[in-house]
Amino acid sequence: MNFTKKLQKYIIGVILMVVLVVEVPIIAIGYMATPEYGDTIIVLGAKLIGDQPSTMLRLRLDEAIRLYNQGYAPKIIVSGAQGKDEELSEAAAMHAYLIANGIPSGNILVEDKSFNTFQNLNNCRVIMAEYGLKRAIIVSNASHIRRSLVLAHNLGIEATGSPAPMANNAYLTAKQYVREGAAMIALLVFDK
Repeated sequence: MNFTKKLQKYIIGVILMVVLVVEVPIIAIGYMATPEYGDTIIVLGAKLIGDQPSTMLRLRLDEAIRLYNQGYAPKIIVSGAQGKDEELSEAAAMHAYLIANGIPSGNILVEDKSFNTFQNLNNCRVIMAEYGLKRAIIVSNASHIRRSLVLAHNLGIEATGSPAPMANNAYLTAKQYVREGAAMIALLVFDK
């Protein structure tokens, strides 16, 4: 066997190992996480289409509405800044969506300064402390729950996860899992 074939086998082996070590836990936790009753539901932001939540964000918001209506927590924190291609902050669009779906405005807290998951959770931690909230349920899509819970733990947030479904689009779902795999590797490698 020549060197090139050995290298190809090695690279394929490494890729398979990464998939097993990184992606399998992301998938498993994303589907097995169950919420526990808390003080607040944190909905992590995602892209807007104009001034409306994207499919992924709508799925997150619908999960938060379900949890709120079932009495899992009395408050909802919506978290996300305004991206360069967005007409308003993700948090403002989320706030409007929740109100349109029957959630009282007084029970929604808005965090509109964060541009990534770490900032989302760190800023939500500050809001939780300000309002005396101790235990959160983090809502995001299934592919994002594991990293969100790891970051929450690292920030000292007592949290459980409630995965929203993934979009009914194989390409978008695969893209999200690859993105989360890379983000988890970066978190593990560069976390101090």
